[in-house]
Amino acid sequence: MISLLYDVNEYRKFLNKEVKMNFTVIELGPHLGQATRLYLDRTKLTVAVDKSIQAETAIKKLQRDYSNLKFVKGDVRSFYTVEKVLKITKGCDLLAVDMGGGRFPDTVFKVWAVWSGIFKPKHSIIRNRGLAEFIQRAKIKDASIKKKFSDDGWMSSWGRTFPYQLKKQMREFKFWVDI
Repeated sequence: MISLLYDVNEYRKFLNKEVKMNFTVIELGPHLGQATRLYLDRTKLTVAVDKSIQAETAIKKLQRDYSNLKFVKGDVRSFYTVEKVLKITKGCDLLAVDMGGGRFPDTVFKVWAVWSGIFKPKHSIIRNRGLAEFIQRAKIKDASIKKKFSDDGWMSSWGRTFPYQLKKQMREFKFWVDI
């Protein structure tokens, strides 16, 4: 299941509700950990990924009370950051993506697609206004798109050619992030 929200307070409430006992959660963009602290007592492992010093400081404070919380400092658009997280976990039950909720959906979608393809979450929660507006306005006109997709939480139809697609996606990273 992929859930899309925009309002930060609704995102935090929904994320808290969706995290179940013993989940492994990867949270991209935990910021100051307001959402993270709501569910930490239920997770087997939470990996918080952010590039800001403010997030690092806030999450490190939370780590004092939660041994199941790991922090990775890095840009979620960088494969080096993906590699750091792969050293901690090879998969997750829930992938949360909050990159500020901005209007432009292309980067958020690419980040979700790459991370989802690698970590294969059963559930994804994305906060982004641009994606929400796009979906709200879109009307599917091609009947072939309406076929039943699997409900494994990530785009498994895309993942069938996963090794090739992953290499291609990783090369694309170089075009949209400074390393």
